[in-house]
Amino acid sequence: MEVFTYPTGTTLYKIGEVPSGVYYLLDGKIEVMLQRKTGTFEYGTFGEWSLFNLPSEEIVTTVSETTLYFIKPSEIGTLEIPKLLITMVSSIAKRLLIVDSELSCCSEIPEYLGPDKLRYFNRVHPNSFRITDGVFQDMFQIKRLYTSGYYKEAFEIAVKLLSGPFPEDLKKEIMVWYTLLNILLEPEKAEMHFSRLAQKDYAEHISYAYLYTFFKGGQKQEVLDMFMKAGLYLPKDTIVTLEGDAASEGYFLIKGYLKAVKLYEDREVLLSIVQPGEFVGESALLEAQPRMVTLYTMSPAAIIPMSSQNIEKAVERNPDFVLRICESQLKRISQVKSLIRLKNITNDEQRAIATLKYFEPLLTKVRLTCKDISSLVDVSIERVVDEAKRLGYKIAFDGTITV
Repeated sequence: MEVFTYPTGTTLYKIGEVPSGVYYLLDGKIEVMLQRKTGTFEYGTFGEWSLFNLPSEEIVTTVSETTLYFIKPSEIGTLEIPKLLITMVSSIAKRLLIVDSELSCCSEIPEYLGPDKLRYFNRVHPNSFRITDGVFQDMFQIKRLYTSGYYKEAFEIAVKLLSGPFPEDLKKEIMVWYTLLNILLEPEKAEMHFSRLAQKDYAEHISYAYLYTFFKGGQKQEVLDMFMKAGLYLPKDTIVTLEGDAASEGYFLIKGYLKAVKLYEDREVLLSIVQPGEFVGESALLEAQPRMVTLYTMSPAAIIPMSSQNIEKAVERNPDFVLRICESQLKRISQVKSLIRLKNITNDEQRAIATLKYFEPLLTKVRLTCKDISSLVDVSIERVVDEAKRLGYKIAFDGTITV
């Protein structure tokens, strides 16, 4: 690790370059240009792209005489990594919020946020859930009790939930926990309890993978362990964040897909799709501020909610996991900038075609409609339908696009 002082106007790295290392700001000011918007920083890290050999999506320039630590990627493991990683997560989160606000074309929450939007969402997505609903709080309580060794108390909550009017996939998740706790309470009947769950019916549930490893034996997986202690299984159409709500947690998506939208009284406007391995909700890691977008599950999903305190603990126990969060944040900056470039294509036909091709890999995995594409890049639904058909895609009666 070395210390360098740069004069005003020094460009540390540009778009398309892989930085040679990580810069830790000690004194001075740094300006970051991501697209049209810029941000000025007096604290933080830059150049994290170098840790993952990723080309930069930003121009980083000093706007005063600036002193920085310079850390080579090979030196990361030899330093006091907790403080560095926490600073990296926070710094990338700030830059991601800048580019996110440009994508949504709205850095402030409209004043008319509130129940009207939820009424619209519930009308379009009947029988939907919110992550704050009682069933998920009960699942958190089961996990807290399980982690603390209070198996009987956790089992009693699982029994209560099994009688609830929940969709089949959520009941299966509860059933996995019911079985795990039964095995712990009655180890002499473990084989009987485990055999009640047919693998083909539960294979999609991450908790079943943990149960299988727990019962059959196998190599411990850190992410599985974290999910069983603090993660949640969410059915399709579960609201994870609602724009305007206070941000208290970010979310690491293990499985499934989330849809980021702006909700209005009569419509929802697609902003992006969050994919497995990505971390979202960065505003929770910064100063208290309202959510900028609504996130909901497009398919059954497994997530790990993480507050800034959780990340600090994770840094101590598993720094590699936090590095994965950093990598996912940087990749999301690249994805958001790709969406901005799509929106900036001036020709409607070319804009529709480019957007359809961009989302093609997801068309077999999640439900995307002509209305989604239309709202994202501001072209008519008729144009999207025409171009989708020319590309050989199929359009269902409800507007869903399939390959």
